[in-house]
Amino acid sequence: AEIAMIDFDEAIRIAQENVTKLVKGAKNLVLEGALISADNTRYEVTISYELEGDDPPSAPDSAKDNAANLMALIAIMKKRRECKVFFVDSNSGQFRGFKRDTEG
Repeated sequence: AEIAMIDFDEAIRIAQENVTKLVKGAKNLVLEGALISADNTRYEVTISYELEGDDPPSAPDSAKDNAANLMALIAIMKKRRECKVFFVDSNSGQFRGFKRDTEG
């Protein structure tokens, strides 16, 4: 008899849930890849996300627009993208953990 397995959509949803739960400040999640292991026991879901830096100090109202633009630019540059591989059991749908994506 076939063992009931979760599908890719479910595995991806579980992985994304765990990104937001485990990685503080993760935003703008992007699915980078998903594959199932050779023995079909687990999904490996690669997700990248932005980490928010600390908010820049707000400029006083009297500051010129270009100062505000500069602050916005600094805020953007402080965001970093990270990529991790999340492991999900293909039978139970249990989250198995994650590791840093070593490629790229």
